[in-house]
Amino acid sequence: MVTSIVFPLWQYWAHWADLEWHLRRVALGRVVILAVSVDGLVGLRHATLLLTRLGSLLAPHLPPQSCWVWVFVKGGRTLTETALTTSRGTHQVHLLLPLIDTLLPATHARMYPGRNAALEDVRWRYCSRHGVMGGLCDEHSPDPLPPPPTARVAQQSVLARVPVVVTAGTRQPYLYHTLTTILTAPGVEPQNVLVVLGDESQSTVQLLLLLQVAHVMLPAGGATNEQLFRFYRDVFQLVVQRFPDAPYVIILDEDVEVSPDFFSFMSQTLPLLQTDPSLSCVTGHAAEGFLGLAHDNTRAFRGSLQVEWGYGVTLDFVREALSLWKTTGQITLLYDFWLYINVQKDRECIFPEVSRTRHFGMGVNTDSYLKEKGPVLMPLVHQAPVALQNVHRLRLDKWQEDLARNISRATTLQGSPCLDSFLPTPPFSPSYVFYYRLTKAECCDGMPEPYQYSNAVRCLGLWWLSEQGHHRGVTVARFASNATLFLVGCPYSPYCRLRPTGLLLWDIDALTEEEFEYLKTYSPRGSTSVTIANEHANPDSINAMLSEI
Repeated sequence: MVTSIVFPLWQYWAHWADLEWHLRRVALGRVVILAVSVDGLVGLRHATLLLTRLGSLLAPHLPPQSCWVWVFVKGGRTLTETALTTSRGTHQVHLLLPLIDTLLPATHARMYPGRNAALEDVRWRYCSRHGVMGGLCDEHSPDPLPPPPTARVAQQSVLARVPVVVTAGTRQPYLYHTLTTILTAPGVEPQNVLVVLGDESQSTVQLLLLLQVAHVMLPAGGATNEQLFRFYRDVFQLVVQRFPDAPYVIILDEDVEVSPDFFSFMSQTLPLLQTDPSLSCVTGHAAEGFLGLAHDNTRAFRGSLQVEWGYGVTLDFVREALSLWKTTGQITLLYDFWLYINVQKDRECIFPEVSRTRHFGMGVNTDSYLKEKGPVLMPLVHQAPVALQNVHRLRLDKWQEDLARNISRATTLQGSPCLDSFLPTPPFSPSYVFYYRLTKAECCDGMPEPYQYSNAVRCLGLWWLSEQGHHRGVTVARFASNATLFLVGCPYSPYCRLRPTGLLLWDIDALTEEEFEYLKTYSPRGSTSVTIANEHANPDSINAMLSEI
């Protein structure tokens, strides 16, 4: 059976990572056919290194407008490789490729004595039709089926009646990876895991039977965002109907990898949702953990944040959302942003400094540029369990008390955040505070002015396309392992009362024309310039390269 996946490599950002992710999960001995046509391979980028290690001669040398075909055996040899250095013209490749099954499923089952022979037979019949499943179909060291029991965590009782709902479609490589990270994480209650399928697929059902994971089919009508919006509304309805007495529910998508510490983190933080009405969710996704600002596994924060990837909410929150969920009218918003605007409102989310989840997949609503700038680079906590610091201090009253004290004790920074000398290197104080002008947005009730916020933070290398993650106008940035920066927007934030008398606010609207022009061309800290590999390659340079081999 042939597995076909399309990677839009005419886009420069992120799709190289998805190609690489899939290539690493192709089973050894499988025949791989890579064909690049129409728009060339400008987005091949870092995947070139893996392709070279796999045996490609041409991949590292082709110009971005090339058409290219490479047929090879994973872990074996090249069968054919050919290219045109321009996308103009016709590119034809002819290859006679007789295929046989070297090992039948029954033979595989006999290779692993002591395992469930019937389950192994089902596994290898499944693997004979799917070649991009990583350890599931690794003939030399296959993943155990079902996944073995994991260790318990200290607050295991919190998770006892908490359903873990994984929404999924037909992307089986994604789903298998996600479920593997879930089922092998300490603290998981396997009987609580439920996969909700939005698309009917016998192969996906067979995969879930192999993993012994419960599933339910919940097809939704519509297309693209409309379909997704209806689907997640129906998932919320299913949760209420199926788990009416659950204290919380944890919801993940099929392309969200979890850290080994995911359930430990959830078990320590979920109880806050019952005792603090100013909170609406706990998310395992770090608000800005992909920007080199994640240093301490034991720290968690609270802030204005949508549910993100891999989150927990109370059943009361689910019921509240359902009471507001519209079945007619405008339903094409992203459902998580709709929750943020219409249901969460002024309530905040708990999130870790170092992420417990990573969104690795590419989908309908995935902007490739934003994906590479964010989730692709997200570091994860790899050990478990991790005891969090002062979880009880995340309650609103304690958090406000601590934040006010820390801001008042911090060293005040002045000047332009766009200057390289703005942040002390190395830091000479454990904490700094920077006050800048920030008002309420005219368009959105209670939200900060995005133009002012984005220009204040982008020079510091923070995420400038969304203000989410701040607590009442204060953004906390750990710019070094031993130094914290508090950015306080005035007069928006109530913490402006701590500003020293007479201290001027940095104001984007007060910049001179020369300063503003500099800001527009400034490259934020941590950013990299775009370079196109082999931009000037041509047939002569490629022939010269091949003649030297």
